[in-house]
Amino acid sequence: MLTLLLVLMISEVPARPPLEQMELEEILSCAGDAAKCEASDWDLARELARRYDSAVLAARFPRASGAQRRVLTFALYAGPSSPTVTSFMKKLWGDRDEEIAYYALNQGAKQCDRDALARLVAPPYRVRAACEQWAVTVSLVGQCHYVPGGAFLLTSLDHACLNVVQAAETGLRALYPDAPLFESPKDEIEYFRKKVRQGR
Repeated sequence: MLTLLLVLMISEVPARPPLEQMELEEILSCAGDAAKCEASDWDLARELARRYDSAVLAARFPRASGAQRRVLTFALYAGPSSPTVTSFMKKLWGDRDEEIAYYALNQGAKQCDRDALARLVAPPYRVRAACEQWAVTVSLVGQCHYVPGGAFLLTSLDHACLNVVQAAETGLRALYPDAPLFESPKDEIEYFRKKVRQGR
């Protein structure tokens, strides 16, 4: 009897539609709960970025919970850049949620905004993201030719993640294109340390 009751209860629970068929509010209801929709927050964000205009996503922000705010930020970060997105994300640079602030700053850094880059490279150089994403941040310093970020790149040369180290090396070579080939990592560090101290 108990088994039959459980079967009836389970059968009465409507199956969730696929993520692609969910509306904005349904998608946001899954934020922070990967099991609910069988999707990570980034999966949710990519779906939102694919289907909704950035103005719609930004307008939903004031009523969003903490997890929903993160998903909306990820969606704005993953979607196409525009003056609207840049302006909105700039308001989040100092957000109390460090993850939101990080992605908002990183979006600015992708535009080579010097203020965003300055905040991202400021000591104590805390890693605010997984290796792959942090490597993107490190690489932006060189891509944007942000010379004040040289010390940040130097400290990234001994990072535990090899892709971050590679991004730092590439960045230093972008800042100092006349650098020679080095016989050892020690020679490389000494050369770039000298260049960073000289500020050129």
